[in-house]
Amino acid sequence: MSEQDVIIPLEDPTWWQDPYPILGRIRDAHRTGLTDAGQKAILRWEDAEDLLKGDAFENEGLEYIERRGFRPGDALYEWRRHSIGALNGADHARIRALVSRALTHRSVDGLRERIRGHAHNLLRAGDDQGELEARTQFATRLPFLTIVDFLGIEMSEAATIAQKMGAGSADAFGPKVTQEIRDKANDMFATIMEFVGGLYEQRREEPRDDLLTALIQAEEGGDRLSHDELIVLFTNIFGGAIETTASVIASGIYELARHPEQAALLRGDPERFKKSAAEEVIRHRPGFYAAGKKARHSHSAYGLDFKEGEPISILIGGPNRDPSRWNDPNRFDITRDARIWSLTFSMGEHFCLGQALARAEIQEAMAALVEHCDEIELTEEPSWLPHVMVNRLESVPLRYSARSTD
Repeated sequence: MSEQDVIIPLEDPTWWQDPYPILGRIRDAHRTGLTDAGQKAILRWEDAEDLLKGDAFENEGLEYIERRGFRPGDALYEWRRHSIGALNGADHARIRALVSRALTHRSVDGLRERIRGHAHNLLRAGDDQGELEARTQFATRLPFLTIVDFLGIEMSEAATIAQKMGAGSADAFGPKVTQEIRDKANDMFATIMEFVGGLYEQRREEPRDDLLTALIQAEEGGDRLSHDELIVLFTNIFGGAIETTASVIASGIYELARHPEQAALLRGDPERFKKSAAEEVIRHRPGFYAAGKKARHSHSAYGLDFKEGEPISILIGGPNRDPSRWNDPNRFDITRDARIWSLTFSMGEHFCLGQALARAEIQEAMAALVEHCDEIELTEEPSWLPHVMVNRLESVPLRYSARSTD
C-alpha cells in the first residue's frame, strides 16, 4: 500500500470519538496519509517539526476558507484578510512585532491569583449538590473571566462580545462546513466586527489602561496597526483565548476524572505538578485537531511531491503521541518532563502568541479543581463533537465531594 492509499477517515463521525489509536496505527506504518477529502497529511513528530520550523511551507490564507465555501464580501472572508494566522512574511512579522510589544504591558504570572480565585468561586456552584457540568459551568467561564482581567475591558463589554461571538466560532474552519455553519459564522463576524469597531472609536477618543488602547497606540519602526487589522486582532485574541483554552481545560477535567491516581498526585503537590499536568493534557488532548499549511514552491518533501500552493495538514494527534518523542505516548501521565513541548501551540514563526496565558489558565484550573474537589468522577461518558476544528466535549458531567472552601 502506498502512502497515498492510506486514508484518514475524517468523514466518519465515530473517528472523532477516539482518533488516536487509528492515527497511531497509520503513523507507525506510514510516514504520511491522505484524508478522505484528498488532502495530504503529516503524522510524525520529526516531519511536523521540520515543516513548522522550515521555510518550504507557510500558513494558508484566503484559500483555506474559500475551500469551505466562503467568498469575497462574506463577513468571515473579509475578517480573514487581516487575521494574523492567515498572513506570512513581512506582514505577519510586522503585526506580530506590534502585538508582542502591546501584550507585554500585562504580566501573565500576575494574573495567577485572580485565576485561582475565579476557579474556586466557579467550583463552589456545585458544592451543595456535589455535581457540576464542568464544561459550561467551569471550563468555559474561567477563560472568559481571565480574558476580561487580562484585556482590562469592562465586564459588560466582554459579555456583549462573548454573546455575539457565541460558541463554536471555529467550526467555520473545520473539515466539514455546511451552509448553516457559513451563515452563522458570517452573521456572527459581521456583528462582532461592528461592535469592536465601536469600542475602537471609543478608545481612540477616551484612552484607557487596557489592551485595546495599547494596541491602538502600539508602534514599531513607524508602523501601526490599521483600523481593520486591530479590530480583527482584538477579536482573534478574545475568541481564541476562550474557546480553545476552554476545550483543553474541559479535556483536563475529563482526564483527571478518568485517572484518579493522577488527580491524587496533583492534589498532593499542586505546585510541583501543575505545570507538567497542563503540558500533559495539552499534548494528550490538543485544542485543534489539525494545522493547515501550503507549499511555498514546487518541491518534494516527506516522500511526497508538492505543487506551489498545495495544502498539507498536520494532524496534531499524530505527532503529539509519537513514540519517538514520548515513552508510552498514549498513557496520560502528569509526571512527564514539562520541558518537552508538544505541537499544540505550533512552533516557528507562527508560534501561538497567547500560549503563555493559556498555559497559566490550564495550570491553575487543574490545580484548583483537585484542591477544591475530591473523589472526582464522571456521571456519564461524554461525547466529542465530530467534524469541528476545536476538539471539544459536548459536556463534562462531574460528581465530587467538596474538600475546600478557600
